[in-house]
Amino acid sequence: MELERVVIGLVAALLLPYSLPAVRPRPLLAVPLTVLYAAYALAPALLSPAAAVLLPLTAAASWGLWRLARTDAHMQGSPRILISRSVAGTIFAPLGLTLALAGTAAALHTGTKVLTGARDLILDDRTAIAVSGLLIATFIGGEVVTHTLHPFYAELKKAEAGEMEPLKGAGTAIGWLERSMTYALTVAGRPEAIAVVVGIKALARFPELQSNQKRFAEYFLIGSMSSIGLALLIAAVIRIVLGEKALG
Repeated sequence: MELERVVIGLVAALLLPYSLPAVRPRPLLAVPLTVLYAAYALAPALLSPAAAVLLPLTAAASWGLWRLARTDAHMQGSPRILISRSVAGTIFAPLGLTLALAGTAAALHTGTKVLTGARDLILDDRTAIAVSGLLIATFIGGEVVTHTLHPFYAELKKAEAGEMEPLKGAGTAIGWLERSMTYALTVAGRPEAIAVVVGIKALARFPELQSNQKRFAEYFLIGSMSSIGLALLIAAVIRIVLGEKALG
């Protein structure tokens, strides 16, 4: 399973920074992120000659992808609605501090058992494979879906030029949530629960679908099926790699 961890992890390491809108235009963030995640993927053999070759190659490929991504005007947009300063200051910062204090208290109370257990869990091959699959399905899958939908989106935009603009970045955030939930439910062996995800999305879009907007209905179906289908496919591959049945 070590080989599968390395292969899937390196794919995630290389493509992840260019699937995160906030990281993509910043090579000083993108390349180090690639190297750090590649080091995590290679953790079981980090001191081997293979790792000494793969890490520099991954960094060089990351730099090349950054140069290529600069010219791509059709990549997914930034979900700014999720990263406002007010949210970070009033929710994420206190929550992070609380979790850090709770973790410190638990470690002090139980000695090194908590730290050892956390380390073993993080470095476990199955955990690494599952996490890499989640990143691929959620973020990298978003780029696949975005580029697949771009020709249809251009046509839809012409037809709806006079309508209210959607929340900026909302589509990206919805796609991330949709694929992450689909992936998690499938890996957990509960693919039937994806019906809830599909139902929520269809309910939110029901007015547009009901108003007989054929172009929007077609765009919605292509986007939903490609997004959910891609997440399902990645989750099924990860389950097979982990020694489970494809869809439980």
